[in-house]
Amino acid sequence: MEYYFAIVPDDMERPFILGAQSADPKLPSIAQWGASSRFGLDNLDTIEGKLWKSWRSTLKMLGASWVIPIMEESVIKNDVTYAVNQIISKS
Repeated sequence: MEYYFAIVPDDMERPFILGAQSADPKLPSIAQWGASSRFGLDNLDTIEGKLWKSWRSTLKMLGASWVIPIMEESVIKNDVTYAVNQIISKS
């Protein structure tokens, strides 16, 4: 299973994506799957799906724990543009 974090700056309401994909060659193609959730600052702690209960844990697992303080600061500032710009500039 592969997990990913992405930013889509064209949608500032929900610019962040957490996703997972299973491309295990041992599985038949119908059993290989992918899923993702888009989110913004307003729904960080209510992201849909079992895998995304903790966005912080997911980012740590992805080796992107440096994003966490940026997101937390953006929530305090209520400024999603700040988060997007900071993450893009540091990646």
